[in-house]
Amino acid sequence: MKSRLIAAFSRFTRRRWLGMLIGLVLLFVGLPRLFFWLTVIKPPMEAGQGLLRPQSEVREGRIYVGESWMSRERGLLELHLSGDPFTLGYSHGRLGTPYLVQIEDYLFGEMHRYVPSSLALGAIKTGVMFKQRHLLDAVPKPLRLELAGLAEAQPDGQGDFLPPFQRVVFYHALHDITQTIEHSPLLGCTAFAASGTATTDGHLYIGRNFDFEGPPMFDSEKAILFFRPQDKLAFASVAWTGMAGVVTGLNEAGVYVSVNALRTDDKSDHGLPVELLLRDVLERAHSIDEAIAIAKEHAVLVPDLYLFADGKTGEAAVIERSPTRFEVTRSHDVIAVANHARSAPFAADKANERLRTYLTSGARQARADELLARYRGSIDANGVLQILRDKRGVGDKELGLGNRNAIDAIIATHSVVVDATERVIWVGKGPHALGEYVGFDLRKALGDKSRVDPAPLAEDPVLHSVEYRNHRMMSMSLHAAEVAKKRDQLALAIEEAQRAVALGPLSADAQLVLADLLWTRATQSHNPAHRQQALASYRTFLTLSPPHRVDVEQAELRIKQLAASVP
Repeated sequence: MKSRLIAAFSRFTRRRWLGMLIGLVLLFVGLPRLFFWLTVIKPPMEAGQGLLRPQSEVREGRIYVGESWMSRERGLLELHLSGDPFTLGYSHGRLGTPYLVQIEDYLFGEMHRYVPSSLALGAIKTGVMFKQRHLLDAVPKPLRLELAGLAEAQPDGQGDFLPPFQRVVFYHALHDITQTIEHSPLLGCTAFAASGTATTDGHLYIGRNFDFEGPPMFDSEKAILFFRPQDKLAFASVAWTGMAGVVTGLNEAGVYVSVNALRTDDKSDHGLPVELLLRDVLERAHSIDEAIAIAKEHAVLVPDLYLFADGKTGEAAVIERSPTRFEVTRSHDVIAVANHARSAPFAADKANERLRTYLTSGARQARADELLARYRGSIDANGVLQILRDKRGVGDKELGLGNRNAIDAIIATHSVVVDATERVIWVGKGPHALGEYVGFDLRKALGDKSRVDPAPLAEDPVLHSVEYRNHRMMSMSLHAAEVAKKRDQLALAIEEAQRAVALGPLSADAQLVLADLLWTRATQSHNPAHRQQALASYRTFLTLSPPHRVDVEQAELRIKQLAASVP
């Protein structure tokens, strides 16, 4: 009897342990699958049904996919896209495949560089997937179909991370997802408009620097894309291949839109990514009033500043937008926007005020306002370009090339001059705002053979100057100093930083790198001479219009500490 009880208990124990083991397997296998099922973003079921997928072919120097085509005849990538939503997206993807692969490889390479731990990367992915699981809900159906075509048309090089469609959707929300990062690479844009008596001919002129400190390919491979969406307004967008949304654009009705990043205290978990919002505006708006109304229709995830303008009326407007606020400032004269809101409802917003005073927005706004007042009455396309290329501070203070307080900090991914009255847009060939600006007549691009493209705007003489050559070598030396520091080669790092300062004596960035390295040496050696050198370097840094207040505060603190210890 006893032995039977023991045997029965043993069988029960084995079954219990087996059940627990099966349960654990199901838990670890089933939970991820359940999470993926709950958070995956899928394309519309009807996407591409019954539609042809034409192959690409090269004809007379242009690449065609169906009726859409791409070329580089004028030094810039130029894409002409048309068709139903899915076909337009598919053609876009097939035409741009080599560039899309390059961009995606870079983005994932950077992600693995900054987050080398697969565990940490998995946690970040899980968090983003969960938080953005409803991202597609706010996207209009035609845009969903277009994004589905774009995703289907390109190689799936990162399918082990996320499905192609979900990656494409996330790419179009990357601005919104990364907006809260302290050193966001998009918090440096400047734009302005002038019209009426402020210009030489009464036309509405617009200038815009899209300052995105991302990979060089976004500058060297910038594109102007001409969209002809089915049953909607055609428009031109200046961005890069693979961007179905809009960051800078002009439509056939003469309505201009662009976005500058903003930061405020209010947040949201639901809304339309801003690039897709501006796309919706350009496709539908025949006037500035319609543009403002369409923008207001959509909830947003993050705060931003929009510059809207109407070439028919000459009116421009800055829209200060957050998840809970929508303020409009209109102008028939001159108006400028950097990266902070200026209307009364944002006056007490701490995040907005910190952006104005701790980053570079306040300095660039003040300089833009100063230059628009100075040149008022004489502004034309070349006058706009002169402002976009301005490298000085308020009061014409010399800043040295690359200072982020300047309107032209030598970081623009694209820079444009627009005559909205004539539906003309000039796009800088690069690098940044330095090269020649190629002119495109939107009506000609859309088939009006009576129109001709305008003459290009001349390149900046700085492009071939000793100062610019030294600036580039300075940047290389700063990178070498960073590498040497990481390898604990402090003496070599200091030598490279000293070379950088010699190449760019007005560069606050170079002087700060040197000061920080000298500080490290002073704290390690306790040599009075080393402390004196660090002290002198920080004091010099404070005279060079430092762009970021946090660096100023740290320098001031270290100066106090060093001064107290120097005999």
